[in-house]
Amino acid sequence: MKIITMIVLIALGLGGESFFEQARIYRGVKALEVRLSSPEVANGHTLLFECIPKTIDTVFNLTVARDTTALILYAHPTEPSGAFSVLVGIPYYAKLRSDTIHVEWTEMDRIYDRSLPFQIVRGPYKSEVIRGVPQSRVTPSAADYRRIARERRIIGEAYIAIRDSVLMDATFSYPVEKQTITSEYGTRRVFNGQLRSYHGGLDLRAYEGTPIYAAQSGTVKLSQNLFYSGNHVLIEHGMGIHSSYSHMSKMYVKHGDWVEKGQRLGLSGATGRVTAAHLHWTVNINGVGVSPLQCFEVLNTLFKTPNAALRKEKR
Repeated sequence: MKIITMIVLIALGLGGESFFEQARIYRGVKALEVRLSSPEVANGHTLLFECIPKTIDTVFNLTVARDTTALILYAHPTEPSGAFSVLVGIPYYAKLRSDTIHVEWTEMDRIYDRSLPFQIVRGPYKSEVIRGVPQSRVTPSAADYRRIARERRIIGEAYIAIRDSVLMDATFSYPVEKQTITSEYGTRRVFNGQLRSYHGGLDLRAYEGTPIYAAQSGTVKLSQNLFYSGNHVLIEHGMGIHSSYSHMSKMYVKHGDWVEKGQRLGLSGATGRVTAAHLHWTVNINGVGVSPLQCFEVLNTLFKTPNAALRKEKR
């Protein structure tokens, strides 16, 4: 009788941890591996979440959210079937604070959850003074402002994802053959003595007429001359990723075209708000502009590709 009583007490959690609670937690932790690419992420950078089940067909109803916003999961490109990943873009103007990715799933008719905390920290951004820009591009006229407003609506619509899938089968490549940075992402931009914005992309050296290539395959969402960006091409790559290429002298693709990784998009130039020919390259994650270089590193991790470094030179 005493032995039976002890078993009942243990099962009910009296005098120690519940036997059933221990088993529930054990199964949940072991069935699913969840991880973040880093416990810290800078404003303007990209965070990678990966979710890898230990056993096939044991995890159901998987949901992932940041705060109260559900995240779209994509099939993991390099892990076995049943694994998922998602890229989280941190806005440049995000508050520096603690944040959390919440994971919930069903296993053996029980609901499990995990919380993955991370810290948003300040990025290593500098200031940059740019002189010689035509004043009409620094302080647009009323007619120019109307044009800019129209173009912002067009750009916003182009960034709406239409491919809820993974279009990429590898990481990005660089859009120019010579990989020399002339202006980094995140730099505060002072044009002709006036603070206007931060640099939302990466400038790469590309003298007039240099071939510009697609960094990854995808669908052309925009191919148009814009007030600030000049001749501009925007490509959707799936997984919520877009990349854009600005200031070109010529464009060889049009809206709706499918382009392959490494396909020539056009030639570099000095159209739009610029002082000299170069390529302005941007990467956008689910509507958030992020550092192309740091996102490149995260994609290398996702696709298990060795990191490649850009050479940094002064203009």
